[in-house]
Amino acid sequence: MDLKERLKRLSSLSLVQEEMQPEVSSLRDEAMGEELRSRLERLFEPGKVYRKREWFPIEKLVDGKVLSTPEGETFWAEEYFPPDFQYGEMALTQILDIPTYPAHLLLKDERLRELDFKRALFLDTETTGLSGGTGTFAFMVGVGFFKGDGFVVQQLFMRDYSEERASLSILKEILESFEFLVTFNGKYYDIPLLETRFILSRKRSKIREMPNFDLLYPSRKIWKGAYENCRLVTLESKLLGMEREDDIPSEWIPSLYFDYVQTGDARKIHRVFYHNRMDILTMVALAGRIHLIYHDPQAAKPRKGVEHFSLGRLFWDHGNREKAIPCFEMALRRCDDELAWEVMKWLSMAFKKTGNHEKARSLWEEMMSWPYKRDGHPFIELAKYYEHRLKEFEKAISYVDQALAMTPPHREREIELLLERKQRLLRKSVVNATR
Repeated sequence: MDLKERLKRLSSLSLVQEEMQPEVSSLRDEAMGEELRSRLERLFEPGKVYRKREWFPIEKLVDGKVLSTPEGETFWAEEYFPPDFQYGEMALTQILDIPTYPAHLLLKDERLRELDFKRALFLDTETTGLSGGTGTFAFMVGVGFFKGDGFVVQQLFMRDYSEERASLSILKEILESFEFLVTFNGKYYDIPLLETRFILSRKRSKIREMPNFDLLYPSRKIWKGAYENCRLVTLESKLLGMEREDDIPSEWIPSLYFDYVQTGDARKIHRVFYHNRMDILTMVALAGRIHLIYHDPQAAKPRKGVEHFSLGRLFWDHGNREKAIPCFEMALRRCDDELAWEVMKWLSMAFKKTGNHEKARSLWEEMMSWPYKRDGHPFIELAKYYEHRLKEFEKAISYVDQALAMTPPHREREIELLLERKQRLLRKSVVNATR
């Protein structure tokens, strides 16, 4: 068959295919449509969803109820704690009798000057991720507040992502009833996350504008160094002396929720209600501890020297010198050798600035013989003391020389200042000798 004949046959075949194309496309589209329809029917088959939710629904494992709103449904649980319920070293309602005076100083927020725990909402979330972001859901929002003679914890729980708008609408109403928020690391986590969820749900909320007493920051100021970390569960066990029963680690919670959404089996996720409730109760007890230890350190009985030391620095920074010095003295009696040097530095300077110069000098001389010397602080301060108060310039020079001998070569600025001090003392010594 020559080339011309081959081309002719090929053209005929192409014409046949073009004529059949609409029919083939129609058959293919029809087949694809049937397959898609079949998949959708299997996905949304009522019987399967119904059986999944009937395994172990949250309603049968947690004492609560389903709330209906114009935005849909969500699950709600509440627990009441009577006035004498004690968590930590005091009953929850006892914190209402402790002045909240230092809150605005501890957080450097003047709006907290009027903090009143009766008008405050304790808030904690459980989320689908620990890092936040627009893809993170707050599937549980726990709130606690004083009501009547007792304390109430309420928890909003999304049984499915579709219940977020209903949960947020209820939370919005709750927020409107309170003036202050109390959180633990809520400033940079819970509040921004909830604000994002409100925005994505096209809801306006005052959560960002509410004065927030975030307990993480005063906790770090007081107990940093006293324990291995300042996580809420650490402070709960080490500071408040409370241990949880059958709790779950925070890092497990997102995966437990993902599993629950997929299976409808609440036998694991229901433990998150206990975890969240304990977080809120711990925040109440911690808020009471912070204010008690600030107002009456002796009644609060700090357990470690580092707590007294931190309190002393807080009092000093807030201008309360009458309380600062006793805390430094107690810290010095109770702290270990690693901390003692810093405590002696603060205490000696407190004596100096309050006019107790002889006590300060005595402490500097004690530091000179201390086997764990870290820097030339006592030598420099004694050089100042002998220069300005006793006018004994030669003695002052000897202390500057000892400070120079202790200063590492890489601290060039400190060495420069010491040499300048020595030159000034030498000039004063010459002038004094010629008189």
